[in-house]
Amino acid sequence: EFFYFSDDGQLLGLRTGDWKVVYAEQRAKQFDVWREPFVSLRIPKLFNLRRDPYERADTDSNSYNTWWENNSAWIFYGSAKALQFGQSFKQFPARQKPNSFTIDDIMKQLTQYQPFRPE
Repeated sequence: EFFYFSDDGQLLGLRTGDWKVVYAEQRAKQFDVWREPFVSLRIPKLFNLRRDPYERADTDSNSYNTWWENNSAWIFYGSAKALQFGQSFKQFPARQKPNSFTIDDIMKQLTQYQPFRPE
């Protein structure tokens, strides 16, 4: 398995074998990916990476939803793997908190800043 995380520590998806389950996606393009947040999906997307290596079936295929329904068992399998991975943090906790790049955090740092005042 391979787990995909954002810079903020959000689980975006996981890959198991040829299958990828996507829980959140970045819909912005180019430099806007740094301005726009990830979009958490209400139901995960599913891709077979051997058949769709560029993960475009959800936008380029007219039968993706039917295919998704026929293969949705992989989503439950992936969710079980993600839960199992999450449980491992009880035994092996994270060594540091992920960075957060929100405007609230920047403002907090700025308000705590004490400018240099020569005496």
